Amino acid sequence: MKPYLSVKNITKVFPGVTALSDVSIDFKKGEVHALLGENGAGKSTLIKIISGIYHQTKGSIEIEGKEVHFTTPKAAIDAGISVIHQELSIAKDLTVDENIFLGEEPHSSKFFLDKLTMNNESQKVLDSMGVKISAKTVAKYLTAAEQQMVEIAKIVKRKSKIVILDEPTSSLSSHEINSLFEQIKILRDKGVVVIYISHRMAEIFQICDTVTVLKDGIYVDTFNVSEITETKLVASMVGREMQNYYNRQKHTRGKETLRVEHLTRKGEFKDISFSAYQGEILGFSGLIGAGRTEIMETIFGARKKQKGSIFVNGEEVDFQEPKDAIAHGIGMVTEDRRRTGLLLDSTVRRNISLPSLVKHLDNKSFVDTKWEKEASKKLIKQLEIKTPSDDTLIKSLSGGNQQKVILAKWIVADSKIMILDEPTRGIDVNAKSEFYKLMNDFVAKGGTIIMVSSELPEILGISDRIIVMREGSISGSLDFKDANEIKVMSLASTFENNREV
Repeated sequence: MKPYLSVKNITKVFPGVTALSDVSIDFKKGEVHALLGENGAGKSTLIKIISGIYHQTKGSIEIEGKEVHFTTPKAAIDAGISVIHQELSIAKDLTVDENIFLGEEPHSSKFFLDKLTMNNESQKVLDSMGVKISAKTVAKYLTAAEQQMVEIAKIVKRKSKIVILDEPTSSLSSHEINSLFEQIKILRDKGVVVIYISHRMAEIFQICDTVTVLKDGIYVDTFNVSEITETKLVASMVGREMQNYYNRQKHTRGKETLRVEHLTRKGEFKDISFSAYQGEILGFSGLIGAGRTEIMETIFGARKKQKGSIFVNGEEVDFQEPKDAIAHGIGMVTEDRRRTGLLLDSTVRRNISLPSLVKHLDNKSFVDTKWEKEASKKLIKQLEIKTPSDDTLIKSLSGGNQQKVILAKWIVADSKIMILDEPTRGIDVNAKSEFYKLMNDFVAKGGTIIMVSSELPEILGISDRIIVMREGSISGSLDFKDANEIKVMSLASTFENNREV
């Protein structure tokens, strides 16, 4: 079969950086083609060239054998190319149907939109996807997962011939992922070219037919998914075999460091009780919306508890704000690192030192810059953070190195209990493996880690114990030796009460 879309000898040079070098890939009708590679491999640059956001320095793009030149993203859309970016572009003050028809609104007259058609057609698309959203709803009242599904509905409505999905499942629940995959299969069966980018290896094997690997802006190889193993695929990405990907180590459980009793916030979670111990990684699993993040933010003082008690090292505490938790040795790596975990326009050094600055003021008014420099350089070396210097702006680092900086700031703050909420979301397989090693090093030195993750292989691969949640309640607890995907998903979807945790 001849390719529908071809990129030929694509090179993209930015000042001082070659993002892509002589990359050629063919994409065929009726296949889901994955683009895989570590952060910085050139995946995002390539899709931005295909979609008219960037212009290649060299090379060409062909559709059905004819060379095309997109001067604007609108030109690419008109040619049948649609993109769902990882950062959603939804207009939150518009209704769902207005978002779905944005830029393509039908008119009932010269001056008025045909709202009835917009609403009816949008609702048909949403219903066909199995998404329970009213087309009349204002987008800002939707959850992040629902907003993602609206973005996907735009693609379905447009009947695009080339669809590019960049990390489309990062905010979706298991049910919504299945719904998305059903839509992708429908698109594939209609002969659409689907280009799929994801760091979740399981998704590649579940939904993709073909996978192309990029490394450092260079084409590595293209494989049939049915003919390659995960081990070989990872090796082609990182240039070596990855032994013990999760770096699982034998941990020795010590004393109880954190205890939660009957913690409740109306409408979010109820009657939550569990203990965490020195020298262990306690995983929290469950579907999106189960209340895991809300519990962690309440423990950290970012939300107010309504009922229940929290104990740190046997002492009952009542945190009014995060600084109280920090003072008691608790650090939190938040789910959205760019919004709540980092000062993007500040330096690596300042991000590392931030939670500890109040303890290191020179004459109680100025930052002790000598301490700040020494602390940041020590952690950059210890965690092998790839940065030109500690003065580099944090926003210029890769996702994996940004995540290391967040971990570094809590180590500098002398945190003994670390809450990690989706800590490896959006970082590549090599960075994940490095992060797992850092987690194991932390608990080996007597730390406690509580990790929230929506990736089952991660929960199973790194946790010593797993607490499973459903609809704001704990449905069960498993030791890692007894846990598997079936047991965890059964607890996540079938409530069972009176489980000892």
